[in-house]
Amino acid sequence: MAPNRHVPKFHRATPAVRREALVDATLRCLKQYGHEGVSVRRISAAAGVSIGLINHHFPSKSGLIAETYETLALSLLDSIRRQAENKAVSPRERLSNFFRASFAPEILDPQLFNVWLVFWSMVAHSAEIRAVHSSTYGKYRSVLESLLGQLVDSGAAPPFRLRPAAIALSALLDGLWVELSLSPTVFKPREAIGLCEDWVNALCNGGFPRLLGTVRAKKAAAPKRPPRLTLR
Repeated sequence: MAPNRHVPKFHRATPAVRREALVDATLRCLKQYGHEGVSVRRISAAAGVSIGLINHHFPSKSGLIAETYETLALSLLDSIRRQAENKAVSPRERLSNFFRASFAPEILDPQLFNVWLVFWSMVAHSAEIRAVHSSTYGKYRSVLESLLGQLVDSGAAPPFRLRPAAIALSALLDGLWVELSLSPTVFKPREAIGLCEDWVNALCNGGFPRLLGTVRAKKAAAPKRPPRLTLR
């Protein structure tokens, strides 16, 4: 009698694992094919699953693209933030670390830029993608506000309004990143980093009068005590 052979049990992937695999396949397609990578047929082939399985886990193609957008944006932000938030260095040096991480080779990957172009092109037409854009941008701005606030708390900069300062610095970072991605031979990442450093130095020296102001919300004033009555 032939010995019983061990037959491995079939393990059904959990919904979370399936969704993660589909997001990964979507990101690979977008990197390789750009806008053409948005095709559900192409994504299903890359993931090795049927189109029906994608429809089972995501109500629409926009939903899949939106989750891919959020996953990528938060992953990159977490990587940059971890490199910047080194408590062993000064708040000013943390900002420098943030700049260096923002222009690292993996961030300037041309394929990655193609992915962002797809996301941005869909923001105006998809409420799901627009919501992800708003949420992830808010988180990115919050990290910059925290780093800038630490700069003020350390005494390295005069009090200024954090929100508009973070918006301005974010715009500078994004603009330089776009130009480096489109025209990598015009200037170098180190020059982009230097421009960001100059911007912060100008901020520390009061070079942006419109940003100067209260950095924190003032505490409510304590109620005044009534005058003490004295007997004559």
